Amino acid sequence: MARGSFSPWRWLASLTWGSFWALPTLLLMASILVAGLFLWADAEGLSVWLYAQGWPLAMAGGTAQELASVLVGVHAAFLTLYFSITLLVLTLAASNLGVRLIDRWIAKDMTRWTLGFLLGGFGWAVLVLWAVDPDATGPEVARGSLTALLGYTLFLTAWLAGALHDLGRTIHIDIDIAEIGTEGKERQDYFQNVAPASHPGFDGTVFCAPKDGYIEGVDFRALVKLAEKAGQRMQLDMGVGRYVMAGEPLGRFETASDQGEAVAKLFSFGRFRAGAQGVVFDARLLVEVAARALSPAINDFYTGIACCDRLGTMIAAQARLARPPGWLADRLYIGDHSFEGLFGGPMAGLRQAAADYPSVSIRMIDLLGRADGDDLATEERRCLRTWAQQLADHAAMRAQVETDRRDIARRLAKAFPGASVAERAPSP
Repeated sequence: MARGSFSPWRWLASLTWGSFWALPTLLLMASILVAGLFLWADAEGLSVWLYAQGWPLAMAGGTAQELASVLVGVHAAFLTLYFSITLLVLTLAASNLGVRLIDRWIAKDMTRWTLGFLLGGFGWAVLVLWAVDPDATGPEVARGSLTALLGYTLFLTAWLAGALHDLGRTIHIDIDIAEIGTEGKERQDYFQNVAPASHPGFDGTVFCAPKDGYIEGVDFRALVKLAEKAGQRMQLDMGVGRYVMAGEPLGRFETASDQGEAVAKLFSFGRFRAGAQGVVFDARLLVEVAARALSPAINDFYTGIACCDRLGTMIAAQARLARPPGWLADRLYIGDHSFEGLFGGPMAGLRQAAADYPSVSIRMIDLLGRADGDDLATEERRCLRTWAQQLADHAAMRAQVETDRRDIARRLAKAFPGASVAERAPSP
C-alpha cells in the first residue's frame, strides 16, 4: 500500500502547521500568557516581595517605567534587525541560487523559533510597559514581570547571535544541496507491493481535476476503498508533482461511474511546486540549482557537479524501491509514479543544462553507472542506461574538442559496458 498516502484534510493540517507563521503565532500567544501570569503574580505579592529584597530589585515606579520603555525598544530593534538581515541575505542568495530555496530557508525550525521568540519578547515587553504605573510603589510596579522580562532579553540576545550564524550557514549552497539530496534519498512516500502490469487503457468515465495547480498529494488508501465499494477499477494518469488544469483528466474508471467528484476530492492541489510533492520536488529542485549554476551568468560547474552527486545518490536509493507501473490492491492502476516517471523529466532537464559542460555530463554518467546493479529490476536498469546514453550523445554532440568527446565515450563504455556514443552527424 502507499506508505505516504494522505487525505486532503491531513494535507491541509500539515500545510497549516508547516506555515511560516504557525509556530511564531503560537509562541506569541504563549508569551502573552506568561506575561499575564507574571502580572498576576505581582498583584498577588511578588512585586512587594521583590521590593523587600533591596537593590537592584527595589525599583520605584518611574524607574520601572524607564526600564520597560528601554526593553520595548530593545525588542523592537532585535525584531527589526533580524527581519532586515534575513530579507537582505535571502534576496541576494535567491538571485544567485534559486527562488525556490527560499521556502526551505524560511521553513527551517531555527528561523521559525527565532521569529517566534522575537515576536513573543516584543509582545511581552509592550504588555509590561502598559501595566507599569510610574506613580505606584506597590504591586503596580510589576517588578516580577520586569525581572523575568530582563532575564528573557538576555537569553534572547544570546539566541539571536546563534540565529544569525545559522542564517549565514543556511544559504551555503553546498549545505542546501546536501540536505535536499539526503531528503530525496530517504523519502519513501510512494508505493510498495505494486503488482507490475501494462497500462489497462480503460475507456470508462473520466474523473477530472477540479482546479488548476500542482498535485501535492493523493489519498490512495481512500481511492482503493472507494473503488472496492463501487465495484470498480481505476487508472491514474496524473501523479504527484504533475501540473494540471481545471477540467483536465486525472484518470478513468473501468466502466461508467458517477463517483468522479468523490474521486477528485481525494487529490490535494498546490499553487506552486513545494516540498509536499516529495521526491518529485527534491529531484527537480536539484536540477534547477544545477541549471542555474551552469548558466552563462553564473558558470559554476562545481556546484553543478555537487548537484549531480546528490541526484545520483537519490536515484540509486529510489531505484531499489520496487515501484513499477502496476496495480495497487488490484483496484488502482498507478503508472505516473514509476521510477521513470519520477526521474525522467529531471534527467532530461539536467542533460540539457549540462550539454556544454563535459565534466558535469561525465560525472552524471559515472554516477548512473555506479547506481546500476544486478539487484535492480530490468526496468530501472533500462532507465539508467537510457539516461546515460542520452547524456553522452548530447554532450558529445556539443563538445568543442575531440579530447572531450573521447573522454565522454570512455566513461560511458566504462559505466555501461557495450554502450557507445552516437556518431556525429556530418556538417552540412
